[in-house]
Amino acid sequence: MDGTTEYALYRSDELAGEAWAAMSRQDIDEALRLWQALREHSPERHEGHIWPIQVLWQCGRHAEAEAMAARSLSSFPDHPELLVQRAWIITAQRNWDEAATRWATVRERAPERIEGYVWGARSLWQSGAFDEAEKVAREGVRRFPRDLQALSESGWVATARQDWPEALRRWRRAHEAHPEQVVAQTRMIEALRMAGRADEAEALATARLAEHPDEPELLIEHVWAAVAREDWQAAAVRLDAVQANEKAAPLISEPLAAVEPQIRSLSAAATSPAASIDEEIPVNELVLKFESIGERCDFGAVQRHFGAEPLGLLRFAWSRLDCLIAALADRFEAIGTVDDTGFEAYGDETILRMKKYALIFHTFVNGVDQQPADQREVFYQQQRRRLLFLKDKLVRDLEAGEKIWIYATRDYATDADAAKLSAALRAYGPNALLYVRPERDDRPAGTVEALGDGLYAGYFPDLTDFVSGHQPPFGLWRELCLRTYQLVQRDAAVVGKSG
Repeated sequence: MDGTTEYALYRSDELAGEAWAAMSRQDIDEALRLWQALREHSPERHEGHIWPIQVLWQCGRHAEAEAMAARSLSSFPDHPELLVQRAWIITAQRNWDEAATRWATVRERAPERIEGYVWGARSLWQSGAFDEAEKVAREGVRRFPRDLQALSESGWVATARQDWPEALRRWRRAHEAHPEQVVAQTRMIEALRMAGRADEAEALATARLAEHPDEPELLIEHVWAAVAREDWQAAAVRLDAVQANEKAAPLISEPLAAVEPQIRSLSAAATSPAASIDEEIPVNELVLKFESIGERCDFGAVQRHFGAEPLGLLRFAWSRLDCLIAALADRFEAIGTVDDTGFEAYGDETILRMKKYALIFHTFVNGVDQQPADQREVFYQQQRRRLLFLKDKLVRDLEAGEKIWIYATRDYATDADAAKLSAALRAYGPNALLYVRPERDDRPAGTVEALGDGLYAGYFPDLTDFVSGHQPPFGLWRELCLRTYQLVQRDAAVVGKSG
């Protein structure tokens, strides 16, 4: 006797039962050993091939799962569950491009599996392929018209695109089909407040919390509803409730954590006899009316601080004035092309460098240079596709002429500099520009003045030294935005009357 187990003595049903029991008690090694025994004893049984793959990828052993999936699919090339597990391996690694390909294979060979539509759409919009994600999500809803997963993913696609009226419509449909599910209710509240319907968001959040008083996602959205209405005292009380809730506290997002100091300070100010806040527009809605086109990342950080996360090509980028004007004249034609896009390391982060326009973009992704060459190439393709999407969005927004663009600089401070950039923007449409430059004796920080033809000059102390751990003066930026927005509204009203 050498200690070798003679599994042939076992019936295959017994081996499968013991393997399931090991999985239930999360005894990974024992489960894998038993599934292997089942494969050796009864190679024709699918379970011995399928479930060890799941065990491996769920505990992070992706390479082993990949190898096992390849071997098993050579024996059962069209088995639906094997195809699904193979797609899960790469999805667990958040390799969205390859995941989209594998989920497409699931849809082709196993169209009855809803995962192919739900996670296929998710992989596509995560990689920036929003139009393709829309098609897949729509097909999922067509095939599974009352399934919560299909309806929810359709809602997530609209949410990812920040199409808030459509997101509201889709989440409402999911709620009508599954009124007991909280996820649709929570996302309806989000869509309402992001669409500027803050009072409706407040009413819905309050009503739903009466039914589900301890639901973590609702508690968090209740905070955001108060922030949207700038009811700082209510926001502070609600944030206290979230932080005291064991389930909700770990779910506090980075934007909510970033806005906490503002909630605390404005809540305290609201109790002061001298408190006087006459702004009519919620701050998160206010900052969404602006978009940064450079020189650096300051305003992108301001939007994040106030709970706004819009998509923007130059939101977290570095752009010199002369190069930016050249890019605008060229309609950013080279952006996202293979030849023009360079990838470099800045510390642990991979950054993007556009050669023709000398633009530099953050990716906020670390460790790419440590990955194998094939995984790096997948990342590069994903980033180039994202650049193309954001470039097209920027051009459409410039042509629409509905946003107020911000350029903040310390080096190009003259009226002539500001006028050149304004002219480049207005070549697309009636765009307004807030040109922020260093304060001076007769223009202290926080001052905003109209220079004519949709051009406004704002004044600040300086750009932020993020490398040293500093943050922008958020209150000052809020004042700059509010004053500029009021001037733009005033000037638009004057033009309207004269027209």
